[in-house]
Amino acid sequence: MSILDLLLERELTPEQREAKRLRAKARREKRKEQTGSASPAPSSDDEEKPRVPKELDPAAPVDVSTGFIARQWELFNEKYFGNELKRPKFFMPKSGKGSLGQCTNDFDAHDNKIFCSAIRINDDIENYQTFRNTMIHEMVHQWAYQQLDESDIRSANNYGMARSRRWWNALRRPMGKDGHHGIWLQKCEALMSKYPYLKLTKFGQTDELEVTGEEKDAAVEATKGNHIVLCEPGGGRHKYFYYITDSGFQELKKDIEAGIKSGKWVEYEFDPEKLAKEKLTPVSHAGNSAYNGSYLDDLFERDVVIEWKSKYLGGEKREGRRSRFRLW
Repeated sequence: MSILDLLLERELTPEQREAKRLRAKARREKRKEQTGSASPAPSSDDEEKPRVPKELDPAAPVDVSTGFIARQWELFNEKYFGNELKRPKFFMPKSGKGSLGQCTNDFDAHDNKIFCSAIRINDDIENYQTFRNTMIHEMVHQWAYQQLDESDIRSANNYGMARSRRWWNALRRPMGKDGHHGIWLQKCEALMSKYPYLKLTKFGQTDELEVTGEEKDAAVEATKGNHIVLCEPGGGRHKYFYYITDSGFQELKKDIEAGIKSGKWVEYEFDPEKLAKEKLTPVSHAGNSAYNGSYLDDLFERDVVIEWKSKYLGGEKREGRRSRFRLW
């Protein structure tokens, strides 16, 4: 409105202002009726919005891409989680024989809440069954962290600063020490009870697809001559286990006998065919790679590693305070 209009407006009587308001209201209603009579044209957003695909055949091959992951996340969020989850970012790392998936969580200091910032799915996944099990596994992680409230976060503050390892470990307590028990496991069991075709375990995949033919023979052949060794350093440290080549194992035995390697060392026998499904990569020596001891516990439970068939290699589990020095 110009200055001239403002000056003229001041000269109007109250009755004239009310009449002017009513005329403007009538014009707005008339335009609204004319616009509403015609069917609205579809917006460009509706035209470009991708359709959410249906679930595929379990054995169907999949071409994993960020777009495919995003669309399947929308489908799974609606079907299995009642649209409770908030959409994260999606990535497709080329991690080779590494983990099939990962859920990255972060902390919003402003709202004092935990949120899932990204979900990563390995592009090596070949069939839809493996993809679905892996994807829902990561989404259960996302769901579990969304269950934490401010009291959980305040409790974790007693163990360390935000985003520190001790702080995250304290937050993970409702889900178990490795994040795959407690409320996480309860949610998985509830989903598997309702949808029996889902196979959700801490390993992400575990869809019990048989390894047959040349692939099985090659995997079993690759286990020959390798060893599984457990180290218990003690002193408050975690236990570690190694899937190690024979040359690395012989080198390790010499170091244990010479007292170079500290801690208690035990070798275990294993089932080559069951271990072939784990797709573990053996290491050349016990200094360049280690698996957390909780993973070995799961191998014991599934009889992949035979717990009662063990051989003591030497050393003793240390007691007392945790050393600030590395084992090697």
